[in-house]
Amino acid sequence: MNRVGNLNMKPTWLRVAAAAVLVFFLGGFQVQEAYAGPYLTSKYVCLLDTDTGQLIYSHNADEIRPVASTTKMMTAILAVEYAGLEETVVISKKCDRTPEYTIGLLEGQEVVVAELLKAALIKSANDAAVALAEHVAGNERFFSYLMSKKAFAIGAVNTYFVNASGLPAAEHVSTAYDLAVMGRYLLNKDYINELVAARQIEFRHPGYQQAITITNTNGLLYSYEGANGIKTGTTNAAGKCLVASAERNKWQLIAVALNSPDRNGDCARLLNYGYQQAGQETIIDSSIPFKQIKIRQGSQDYLDVYPEKDLSLWCGTDEKSLDIEKKVEMDYSLTAPISKNQGLGVIHVYVNGKLFTSVKLISHEDIDKKSRWISNLKEIFDY
Repeated sequence: MNRVGNLNMKPTWLRVAAAAVLVFFLGGFQVQEAYAGPYLTSKYVCLLDTDTGQLIYSHNADEIRPVASTTKMMTAILAVEYAGLEETVVISKKCDRTPEYTIGLLEGQEVVVAELLKAALIKSANDAAVALAEHVAGNERFFSYLMSKKAFAIGAVNTYFVNASGLPAAEHVSTAYDLAVMGRYLLNKDYINELVAARQIEFRHPGYQQAITITNTNGLLYSYEGANGIKTGTTNAAGKCLVASAERNKWQLIAVALNSPDRNGDCARLLNYGYQQAGQETIIDSSIPFKQIKIRQGSQDYLDVYPEKDLSLWCGTDEKSLDIEKKVEMDYSLTAPISKNQGLGVIHVYVNGKLFTSVKLISHEDIDKKSRWISNLKEIFDY
């Protein structure tokens, strides 16, 4: 039984049955159809609101796939969380022998973490990613384990990493949605959120006396207004992948396209769909009573239960309506006293099958316990 608040209920069979948790579906909220969705060449895409983490559009977003160098988003996240930017990294023999693409780091050279992050995120250098992994965790295998655990912890639950670079491996996989989750997390990290937005940057290569200019592999930074990230990836197995972000009018979106013949175009069209066709729909209105329920032994017989706050969701206009579902947990047999703002239940809101948020159900008033003599008098008259 799910009990919310101090209900002080008597254990009669009728009350126990009535107080059992009732979880029911209010039905999918179907967004009105008006326009077709964006034309896309990728079969694995999603569009995410960065502020709330809400999905706006998706297609096969939970399909598990190889994701190539988009992996390096998580490599960078762990690097800034576990190492200082000015810490010195000594390049190992294993790092020196990392397959292409590399920035040309040699065994014994010394590079600070900040510079390795530039090479890994902007130039997608595999050797830089391995160097960061070895510095943080001692070896790449253990670092990959930490990457997988971190991904799961932030909500990327269908992700499993076996290396820090994204080089092909049978068990090295993620999804479009999980990559959007990781991209969102990265954008909240100082320094690396600036790196992914840079078109070009100066890199202090240990093999050169002067800094060299490296160019971002993310072509959308040059062609899309407001683009500010995040990471490309390309292998034969994964195809061309892109986790893209853009900000317009203080609204930031993340678009992901995997195995795409036109990754820049796909992400641009996804972003345009968000900026041009998405609007907010009120899903929960805190001014409207959710339900009226009977109160036992109270100074009044019924109580209106209200959502604690409003909830609006971004909804697109695709022919496949965004699937919004509400599930309610609530005790429907309450006994006075009830306090104002007392929690009486919760509405769980799911978007495309994923739990998005939960909103408490509360009382807007106090209800005192009915005095004994009034209860006795009422029983006499009822009889």
